[in-house]
Amino acid sequence: MKLEDLSKNDDFIQREVRKERLEITFYYFKSLCDEKRITDHLITPFYELNRINELEEYIKSFEEWSFIKGEKEAIEKVFNGCVIILHEHKLYSVKLEDFEVSGIGESTDESVLQGPKDSLSENISISLNIIRNRYRKETLVSKNKKLGSTKTNINLLYDDELCDPQILAHLNNKLKDIDVDVLQSAGQLQKILMDDKWCHFPMFLTTERPDRVVVNLSQGKIVFLIEGSSWVLLGPSKFYDFFKSMDDPVELPVVGKFLISIRYIALMITLFLPAFYVAVISYSPEILKVQFALLIAGNRISVPFPSYFEIIFMMLMAEFLGEASIRLPRTISSSATTVGGLILGQAASQAGLIGNVMIVVAAAVSLSIFVIPINAMHQAIRIIRYPLIILGSLFGAIGVLIGALALIAYLCNLRSLGKPYMQLFANN
Repeated sequence: MKLEDLSKNDDFIQREVRKERLEITFYYFKSLCDEKRITDHLITPFYELNRINELEEYIKSFEEWSFIKGEKEAIEKVFNGCVIILHEHKLYSVKLEDFEVSGIGESTDESVLQGPKDSLSENISISLNIIRNRYRKETLVSKNKKLGSTKTNINLLYDDELCDPQILAHLNNKLKDIDVDVLQSAGQLQKILMDDKWCHFPMFLTTERPDRVVVNLSQGKIVFLIEGSSWVLLGPSKFYDFFKSMDDPVELPVVGKFLISIRYIALMITLFLPAFYVAVISYSPEILKVQFALLIAGNRISVPFPSYFEIIFMMLMAEFLGEASIRLPRTISSSATTVGGLILGQAASQAGLIGNVMIVVAAAVSLSIFVIPINAMHQAIRIIRYPLIILGSLFGAIGVLIGALALIAYLCNLRSLGKPYMQLFANN
């Protein structure tokens, strides 16, 4: 690879400067270097030089400079925030790295126990700087696009060596056909790029964490940076991507596998427990032990409603509390929803609207949904629970089983940028 080959990156600058017989060329990434310092310390002084000998002496006055022996070394240097200076087949490097800190905040919506706490920025240049400083490979390609009537800036990042060319071609065709007035967020771009507009399962990962972006780049995925949003899209995505936390790679192998297993168990509980509760209570109480069946029957003596109404009522109350916690000011949201949940559950039980066992089921379902690390998957799972409850109330356990098989078939039919959504055996 030659320095000129890096021009496929839209943030790579090749700048020629001439003065009489003197001619030099600068090569650098504007996302990694401080362009003001380049202008002040390299380009402006160049016009004040009288002889070529003065140029070399001036370069040697920098603290971090070096003489480059070949283009391979020059490419390594340019990816480390250096400016490469070419004059008469001689290459020099001067380190004028720019590492953004002012625009970097802490990731609040994707918390981890271990690992970095920083998040991406709403400014594409800052986000690109953060990512390039973490993923220093010459195969990392950056492409700028403008979408919408407001010409919103988006940036595509991918590893040219690892990314599937068919996916890139498929994506470029989609981007050409986009006709939108205003583009403001990663979620809006995801809806535009999805093949099935009525699909409620997320086809792209959304994240604000640079470490998750770097991991996905190393897996050959494409990153969508959007001006004005600190959240980025990662695709193509698989179903199991939404159950990974950035804590998993730093945990001991056994602990990491155990935590992933816990998430899938939580998925089964939050998805199928309400439907099976309704199916068993309404159609097949003989499945339970006699003591447990009698306990549930005794708790439901004063309940005037069928089991499906009972479970839907409690789940809707949990949905209301969750939405209230988002809309209320942060200073009171946690205390208000906690107190509201306790009062609501106790009052409903004492009034005979629900049984005590129902409170346990509703609490288990409400807690298990939050074990899933990615919020976009929360929303999809929450919606699917209600059709399963209806099937369980109409057809019992057979209805729940049919619903589960239909859900698996539906997921297997989904595609993310042309790739199977339920592809289980792939390079991670």
